[in-house]
Amino acid sequence: MTLSEKIQYYRKENKLSQEELAARVGVSRQAVSKWELGDATPEVDKLMALARAFGVTTDELLSPEEPKRQAPPPEPEPRRYRRRSFGGIEELIRRYGWLAGVYIALSGAGITLVGGLARFAFGRMFQVTVGDYFGGTGWDMMLPEQTMDMSMGVSSMGEVFLTFAAVILAVGLILMAGGAILAVVLYRKGRKGD
Repeated sequence: MTLSEKIQYYRKENKLSQEELAARVGVSRQAVSKWELGDATPEVDKLMALARAFGVTTDELLSPEEPKRQAPPPEPEPRRYRRRSFGGIEELIRRYGWLAGVYIALSGAGITLVGGLARFAFGRMFQVTVGDYFGGTGWDMMLPEQTMDMSMGVSSMGEVFLTFAAVILAVGLILMAGGAILAVVLYRKGRKGD
């Protein structure tokens, strides 16, 4: 194979136009055309530039042997999760998603605290004295110091508030337990992928 044929072969193999090759080597498009037609021969410095542009040695470029066919690069193995519409977000979720479980558990702990405090406060606020069961109005609220040993239970109005506080307390406990479980599951799942 002649030098002119090799220049044309390697140019097409690298998917370069004559203009692109000329720009890489530092000559005009006409010079590349003359080299490929065999009307001119590149100078030594241009031969070295051609070899660099094609990713071959000058020996390969000048030898009369046929160029060795380069094997195409191997196909990359398909990934399990191929969607890349959100960039690296999937990777972040896989690695650090367990932090969402921690956040949910901490939120649940805060809600549990609020529910517990509300239940305690409403229980103390709506205590009914013994006198309310025997002729009192049933709506008399007394300060905690005044109810000492005479308290019998909670007024009907207080039951509503205590129930509401109990619901808040239960929601907080459920969130706390669910967040802790989610954090553990996602943490283990993220570590399996490493």
